[in-house]
This record gives sequence, structure tokens and C-alpha cells, in this order.
Amino acid sequence: MADAKERLIQLLALAAERRWSPLARELCDLILYWPADWHDTMRAPVIALFETAMREADSETQAVLAGRMAGHADIPLKLMNALYLAAPAPLRREILMRNELEGPEPEPVAIDHTAVLAAARARQGDFAGTLARLSAIPRRTLMLILGDASGEPLAVLCRGLGLDRASFSAIALLRGAPDLPLAVFDTVAPKAAVLLVHSWCHHAADTQPEHIQAAE
Repeated sequence: MADAKERLIQLLALAAERRWSPLARELCDLILYWPADWHDTMRAPVIALFETAMREADSETQAVLAGRMAGHADIPLKLMNALYLAAPAPLRREILMRNELEGPEPEPVAIDHTAVLAAARARQGDFAGTLARLSAIPRRTLMLILGDASGEPLAVLCRGLGLDRASFSAIALLRGAPDLPLAVFDTVAPKAAVLLVHSWCHHAADTQPEHIQAAE
């Protein structure tokens, strides 16, 4: 276990220093090619920490690692959801399909639809900030969603929040990327959208370095 312990110490040091991008790359290698001398009890906390590292890593690292995860059906759905915004279009569709087929029946996301539309229509004000407060989704995540030219993440967000097509169109035209395709709303399944929105709202409580240390 000497090599495993040495590598574990290096991972814990990266986490403690909040060096998320190199940590995400190291953890991706671990998850894809699990070492024979690492106990299986380590896998869950490693995946949990990778989810946090991926969310905090720079955009270039996110895109590279999302591409590496494509085609790996054994990767937990929760982790694939964390990769969605960084993923290329084919992988995004794969993630949505897995949510639709594999995901549990989700609870609806409670949000004030009237307040969301009012914030979108306001000429001044921080729409992403207001939406973050209303939805409990991080502002950084919402900025990525609103700025995506494909429109699919925004369609996922609106579907997941229970907004109808007219509301999606209004938000897309007022706050979305230029020339965003409105027909994309009809291509997103509601169940998959709700599950993804829940994942954007959720921050796992067991992603701190000490949980990996305890699992050793």
C-alpha cells in the first residue's frame, strides 16, 4: 500500500490547497483506471471529491475530462451530471438519455415562476444573481447555462424548473445567447431535466478531504 498511500497524500495536498484542475485530472485517471492496490471502499469518496474538483476546475480542464469520460457506461450518473455543462453535444445527449432511463423519479423543483419571469423582463438588475437566489443554483453555473449558444442547457433549466415553452422563449430572447434556437425546448425530456437541475442545486456534504482519509 506504500504507493497508494503516497498518491493519496498527494491528492489530499491538492485538495487542501484547492488546486482543483490538477486534482480533477489526477482523480479522473484514478476513476477510469482504478489501481489494484486501492480498496473498493475508496471509490465512493474519490468520486465525490472528483465531482467537487470538476465543478471548480477551469473550463479547459472540464472540457478535456468530459471528453475522456464519454462512452464509459460504468461512470455513476451523478458524476456524469456534473460533467454535463462541459461536455460536447453528443455526450450531453447521452447524459440526458441516461437520466431519462436510469434516474429515479424526481421531486419537482419548487420555485416562484412569476418571480423568474419578472427578473428576466427587468431592464436592469442581475438576472443570474436573482435566479441563483430563487433556484439555489450557483450563479457561476447559471452564467454558463445562459451563455450557451446551443440553448440546450437553458431548455434543461426551464424544463427542470417546471417553466413552459412560452416562459423558456421569453427567457431565451431576453437573457439567453444571441440567436438561440427555441425549438430545442421540445427535445428535452422533463424527467431528465428535473434530475439535472437537482444536480446543479446539490452540493454533496461528503466531498471534503477528511472523508477520503477516513475511508483509507
